[in-house]
Amino acid sequence: MERSPEVHTCLVCHNIDCESRGSVPIGEEIARLLADANSPVQVMPHLCFGACEEGPNIVLYPQGTWYKGCRLSDAEAIAAHCMGGPEVEHLTADVDPALRDLILTILDAGLIQF
Repeated sequence: MERSPEVHTCLVCHNIDCESRGSVPIGEEIARLLADANSPVQVMPHLCFGACEEGPNIVLYPQGTWYKGCRLSDAEAIAAHCMGGPEVEHLTADVDPALRDLILTILDAGLIQF
């Protein structure tokens, strides 16, 4: 399936492993930056992406970018990507493409309501 180049939703894992590594403040900062820029992109919590050991994990949807190992210092670059800027390459290195595709298939199936 060809993915949209647009980002409508920034899904931030809030499961215990990602949360313990700072996913909640990262998501809050991304949301603040997007709001300050009057961006329509929504930041939403997600229960789990199944890659706990690689978190905090963030998925930009429907575009399909998976960011792993996110830090608060990455929030500005992630927000910029949400608004059409470049991908944050150091956060996409070594992402498991099979797991990313599985999660995107689940999201595409509409099991999560946006």
